[in-house]
Amino acid sequence: MSTTAPLKHVEPFVVTGGLKGRLSELSLPDILQYLRATQATGILTLVSGGARKALYLKDGRVVFASSNLPNDRLGEILIREGKITVEEYEASIRSLSGGKRQGRVLVEMGALSPKDLWEGVQFQIREIVYSLFQWEDGQFHFEESMLPEKERITVALDIVDLIIAGIRRVESSGRIQGRYPPADMVLERVPDASSLVLEPYEEHVLGLVDGERSTLEVSRESEIGDNESLKVLYALLAAGLVRVKGKKVRLLDQDFVPEDTLYAVVNSFNQMYGYVFRYMVREVGPIAENVLEKYVGGLRESRKAVFGGVKLQKDGTLDAALIERNLNHTSEDQRRPLLVDGLNELLYAELLAVKRTLGTEHEAKIVRAFRDR
Repeated sequence: MSTTAPLKHVEPFVVTGGLKGRLSELSLPDILQYLRATQATGILTLVSGGARKALYLKDGRVVFASSNLPNDRLGEILIREGKITVEEYEASIRSLSGGKRQGRVLVEMGALSPKDLWEGVQFQIREIVYSLFQWEDGQFHFEESMLPEKERITVALDIVDLIIAGIRRVESSGRIQGRYPPADMVLERVPDASSLVLEPYEEHVLGLVDGERSTLEVSRESEIGDNESLKVLYALLAAGLVRVKGKKVRLLDQDFVPEDTLYAVVNSFNQMYGYVFRYMVREVGPIAENVLEKYVGGLRESRKAVFGGVKLQKDGTLDAALIERNLNHTSEDQRRPLLVDGLNELLYAELLAVKRTLGTEHEAKIVRAFRDR
């Protein structure tokens, strides 16, 4: 992977000897990819509320992790994983003395094998890393430094693997949606990217990335649904396994409507939705309504700010008044961009429905009709 790609994106957060900022401004995958690309050695500290966690890196790989939360302690994890009993845990606590680590005491007691101890520490480190992907915000600070010599049991975890596995654990319907690639973005595979064992469903989504399909087209053709497909695409993009090639040409952009009212924007799109609806009805009959409504239904969940409660009307258009009421819950400066992006996404989806139902030539015919108007 290129070491220069992440530099520009991360540049505003670079301070003397490291990085500093908030996770709401720079995501954890971006931070980790930068540290991997620059083969950084030092300590990444993250704080949220009363939680404080640290990742220790050497040459761009995670070698250790620590946390001030009781649930992240090695003994607690070994109990949850069934490696030791509560009685053994309590006995090991009573036997701690002279600066001995709990892991060593458990081995000396015969409660844990050396192999189990090493595997337990690696599992603990991974769990601490994965837990950070659940954080919606928090402060981070990476400081270049030598690593503490007291940590005798270390690992060498690849950051690409950690990013993919960490994002797997995040709910696809949560705030992570704000980081999903836009519907019109076209992705392509990165040649000679890190070899990684993906889950079969992730391989399925990766197989749809061909440098031609937009993320919308990939998610529509995927067998795992829109949200899960977009989460996989985000994970692949964050891990550097795919990259942005460009964007599908928009039929309309942010400035295509001279009037500045939301109603005028919706009305302009409604003319196109109505045209697509009439075209589909003419070609396939009443089933057209069900086909197109399916795509509106998908957006009711993924773009609630625009499409919450919105259904396709009998003529294939949308209720402009309801959409305006939805947008009233957002800040005024965000309404128009949210609206145009959402309406464009629905238009892309309807054209994809035409393509899949009738064929490429019908999609092209409709696009020409729009551009000739």
